Amino acid sequence: MNCLNSSCMQETAEAPLLLIKAVWWHYRYTGDTAYLAENYPKVVKLLDVYRRSYERDGLICELDKWCVVEWPKEYRDGYDVDLKEGQVCHEPHIEPNAFYLEDIRLANRMADALSLPPYRDEAPIRDAFLKAFYLPERHLFRDSVRTDHVSLIGNVFAFGYGLCPDAACEEAVWSMIRARGISSVYIFGAFPILEGMIRSGREGQIAEMLRDEGAWMRMLREGATTTFEGWGKETKWNTSLFHLTVFYAAVFLADIDHSYLFGDFTM
Repeated sequence: MNCLNSSCMQETAEAPLLLIKAVWWHYRYTGDTAYLAENYPKVVKLLDVYRRSYERDGLICELDKWCVVEWPKEYRDGYDVDLKEGQVCHEPHIEPNAFYLEDIRLANRMADALSLPPYRDEAPIRDAFLKAFYLPERHLFRDSVRTDHVSLIGNVFAFGYGLCPDAACEEAVWSMIRARGISSVYIFGAFPILEGMIRSGREGQIAEMLRDEGAWMRMLREGATTTFEGWGKETKWNTSLFHLTVFYAAVFLADIDHSYLFGDFTM
């Protein structure tokens, strides 16, 4: 929604997949079954477009929309995929596929909440994902099927969406996150970190993550009244100071049982 007031329209591969997560968040927050029933067929129709146009052997590829992965691009940690805007991204890579698998799961949860049959079996998609991207000898995920480069942003999605195949992998990714902090990722990576912390039982460390001096705290120090297009004004040559994407921290906090979190949390 943050770009609707813009005169520049961009089509990105991730944006529709994020909308599916937004439908689920809305239902979780409101409990509005009528809303979910109205939008579930649209979710299915959208996923069917990806399945028909981009899915090959359980992976999406040949994406003719811009794959942002993370933005500003300085937060990509050397993500080893050619992401030039305006060209087809031929190779399967981890970020859109993690979103895709997560959204198939969410569609199945929506169907269950509506007492409908599952949208589709997610197991073959997960198997294809692990076969394509997981490096068992390193307990980490590579960026794409054409490289063995391991980036923080690529692994953040596996951590956030419960795609780590075992405890050793989850711990390896968590070690990367702890070493670098949430300020090492931004628009697309920050929320999966927080979600993964809940999913993996690390709730007690969320307040510490939110207090990262390079993240939201930095924006506040720089006089933010809305979220920026980077953690600070100098993170991009033309950083927007009114870029609402990172307000999803508020959505996250509204969606979890945070009674354990704010006992001593102060800004």
